[in-house]
Amino acid sequence: MEQVTTGIPMSPAQQGLWFAERTGTAAAAYLVPAVVVVPEPMGPEALEAAWTTLVRRHPLLAALITEVDGEPRLFPGEQLPVGHRSIGAAAIGTVLAEELAIGFDVSGPGRTAGPLARCVALHVDDGRTVVMIVGHHLVLDASGRDLVAGDLSAALAGRDLGTGSMAHISELIQAQTRRVGEALPAAREFWAARPGLVADVVLPGLAAVPAAGEPATHIDIAWDPQVDAAMTVGAKAIGVTRFEVLLAGMHAVLARYGNTTTSVAVDLSTRRPETAGELGMWVNELPVTVGVDPQASFAELARGVRAEARAVYGHREVPLARAVTGLPPRLALAPVSTSYLRLDPEASAVDRLFATATVRAAIHLHLIDTPGGLTGRMHVPTRLLPRADAERFAGHLRTLIAAGLAEPDRPLGELELLLPEEKAVLDRLNATAQPREATTILDLVRAAAERTPDAVAVSGVDGTLTYAELVAAAHRIGHGLRRRGAGPGDVVGLCARRRIELVAALLGILAAGAAYLPLDPTYPADRLAFIATDAGAKSILGHADAMAALGSLPVELLPLDGLALFAAEPGTAPTTTDPDDLAYVIYTSGSTGRPKGVEIGHAALVNLISAMTELVGTGVGGGIANRWLNLTTISFDISALELFAPLTTGGEVVVATDAAVREGAALGRLIADAGITHVQATPSSWQLLLDAGWAGAGITALAGGEALPPATARRLRPLVRRLINVYGPTETTIWSAAAEVPEDPQRVTIGGPLANTTLHVLDAAMRPLPVGVPGELWIGGAGLARGYRGRPDLTAERFVTDPSGRRLYRTGDRVRLGMDGQVEFLGRGDDQIKLRGHRIELGEIEQALLGAPGVEQAAVAVRDGELVAYLVGSGEPAQIRGHIVSTLPRYMIPMDFVRIERMPTTPNGKLDRSALPAPERAGTAATIVADPSGAEGAGESGNETEAVTRIVTGIWQEVLRLDHVASDDVLFDLGGHSLTIMQIIARIQDALGVEVPFDVFFDTPTIDGVVDSIEELRQEQNV
Repeated sequence: MEQVTTGIPMSPAQQGLWFAERTGTAAAAYLVPAVVVVPEPMGPEALEAAWTTLVRRHPLLAALITEVDGEPRLFPGEQLPVGHRSIGAAAIGTVLAEELAIGFDVSGPGRTAGPLARCVALHVDDGRTVVMIVGHHLVLDASGRDLVAGDLSAALAGRDLGTGSMAHISELIQAQTRRVGEALPAAREFWAARPGLVADVVLPGLAAVPAAGEPATHIDIAWDPQVDAAMTVGAKAIGVTRFEVLLAGMHAVLARYGNTTTSVAVDLSTRRPETAGELGMWVNELPVTVGVDPQASFAELARGVRAEARAVYGHREVPLARAVTGLPPRLALAPVSTSYLRLDPEASAVDRLFATATVRAAIHLHLIDTPGGLTGRMHVPTRLLPRADAERFAGHLRTLIAAGLAEPDRPLGELELLLPEEKAVLDRLNATAQPREATTILDLVRAAAERTPDAVAVSGVDGTLTYAELVAAAHRIGHGLRRRGAGPGDVVGLCARRRIELVAALLGILAAGAAYLPLDPTYPADRLAFIATDAGAKSILGHADAMAALGSLPVELLPLDGLALFAAEPGTAPTTTDPDDLAYVIYTSGSTGRPKGVEIGHAALVNLISAMTELVGTGVGGGIANRWLNLTTISFDISALELFAPLTTGGEVVVATDAAVREGAALGRLIADAGITHVQATPSSWQLLLDAGWAGAGITALAGGEALPPATARRLRPLVRRLINVYGPTETTIWSAAAEVPEDPQRVTIGGPLANTTLHVLDAAMRPLPVGVPGELWIGGAGLARGYRGRPDLTAERFVTDPSGRRLYRTGDRVRLGMDGQVEFLGRGDDQIKLRGHRIELGEIEQALLGAPGVEQAAVAVRDGELVAYLVGSGEPAQIRGHIVSTLPRYMIPMDFVRIERMPTTPNGKLDRSALPAPERAGTAATIVADPSGAEGAGESGNETEAVTRIVTGIWQEVLRLDHVASDDVLFDLGGHSLTIMQIIARIQDALGVEVPFDVFFDTPTIDGVVDSIEELRQEQNV
């Protein structure tokens, strides 16, 4: 047959797999093993004879691949010699795994590759001979593996297998190709009506969906006999098969993880009677994509999955990449995949549970059903999905299926999912009850003053106040405010500079029974006016120069300077403040641009201060008193901890100057000179100190207000006595969670809840999520704010009572809980973006960047529709890019890497994304392409680009067999697919000496886009 000598064109399925191999990311992902154990020793001659007999029967095992004008073709070849290894019995599993990790080189452009199978004989010291055939999936599928194992056993026994024919293989392949062509229009129509393939997935502990072949962990899956029996009965009652129950269970579990629409790829055999005894790739992988309604019952889901799966089966021979235009090349069609085999009673399931060295998907479930029960093996990427998390997925699958079969008409969202060990973690996490006395911060400061009246309470560049002086001043201010009409239920503004009387003023407002309203004098006058008006401030207390911009407000402005205004006021204490009253109102930025006032009561504030002093201690030992640095502006709620933690425990507040706040070296000197024991700052402020060359101090350091980068934690931890990472929204009173950072931190978490606080990782329906599954953090307990001042609608939206009667605050932050009870912060929910159809978490990219060498800080933003990475540190962009490419998919790789000296911050010390600079992009080919009409004056660069454009256009027309192609026509709209891409790449390489990356044809699938890429490559290569 002529095709045997000119090469056999591959089937569409083979072409798709070969195309994935040509991307260079497959590793050993496409290897299929067949193992036969001979109980006695066998010599090399007998093994070679058996191998020859097997290849004679199945010549595809010796086939070669040669690209002919970019198209792969199969040619007859000579078999590889048998490999021999002498080993001990204990090493059999290890050696088989090593052999299975050695892939075949089939990716060489313009040259012959193969053969596509090899034979390895292991001579075991106990007298056995283990023979393994390793074949590439291009010529060996799972059914073919069983065929090879049987024929190899026969050949080893000396039986003749007959002679196979490459010509016959060619006929079978071409017949399938014709069938695919005939079925293609119907398949395209079918898939066009289906939801798009879901390429990402949320799984417990999953770091990323594999972008390349990954070393695999293999986990055997056992099923409870009772669940197995219930599956048979339940499937029949629902009207589905056992496999459809399993498939529905996978979709249900993934939906409970937060994947609203899920794709599970299913291996489908395309064998027909005429291919039953022949090797080849007679299999296709197709997705079953289902949108899951949590209110639907398990029975409804199972029947819906059955209907969708059976509809998909009707198009089993057509590769998805042929039916869906523009589908990017993927090693795994979907992040979760499964294969299912139902065996006869005589067959052995164990012999069919093989373990590949490399895995393509985040999870592949290899399920085998026998009359004796269901068994299986799970394959997961070792680097990206820890074994314990994968085992929990299997546990969730078993638990939910059992629950669904027991109550098939119950809504999916109500079915049991959590494992007993996960429930135990949740119970331990929120066992935080701690009795608290009904009191106020003012009462606690008064008590401290009674114990040590002459001790210094507050110090700064403008002097000191003892406890007696501080309380007396607070009482004078409180009495003066009461005489001016302020009292319980009122709000008094405080617009003051960093001076010692600021502290007295805060306590004085509380002494009046009123709540204080921070007004930062560095804020714009319009913002201060809005806050004061919106809060209904009774009056405003502050330094004269700070309040200068507030003169137009219809409220009384009370000068605080030197406490002169209140010097003549009686020193008697006003009426005792009620613990149920409001302590302060603080304004935070609103998502709509309108600031919102958060109302915090005395009980919530007392609980926080008490919990934090219990956590961090009141000194550093050896008789050294606690001395806290007041570093933060009062408009940032964390300042209350810096002020009240020392003052309620007999310590000292050291008020930092404006210069120390802004300049790292000055701050370092202040910490040393003032004998500071506790410093609280945002990670950005700590970075400022570190960058100034700070040598460290024996302090307790608190980092909060934004995520603490691991790199910063590793730099800071050796320089301090203790490092505590704290977390909390303003709405739950300063901090809600804390984690002690170890001496050599490998990861940084926000830890667990503070006293009388509860943390809940919930899904969209406020149901607890399993350990390791990302969800929204909800907070409950004593720290909850009353709500938003004057905003009952917003209060009702953010402060919600759950079905059990708990009042919880929804933070909008994405976290996940570990089995160790530590909560890991993943980023803001509103930092999730959609870019070119992909769901992207900016925080995920930032975490990947922080793991790159030389990166100290990282932020990601979208500029002009492209991702831009902003980096602080000494790392080189090329190295950083290379690092993140190994963990992030291409669509999450930033276009630009901008190095900056320091991250811009808000007045509160948090990252200011809006102030990140726009990248300075150099001119690209896209900006210097000449007028295609050939207008004069285009210049040398324009003429060269025109020539490239003409060559590429001609190649497209030739490959696509079209008379005309416009420069902005989309390749896939013209009928392009993986094979045509390879043909175009081969012709461009021949004509221009440049190999265009595959991804270009999916990112910019036009002639203009390809020409731009060629120009960039030629510039890089100096061609």
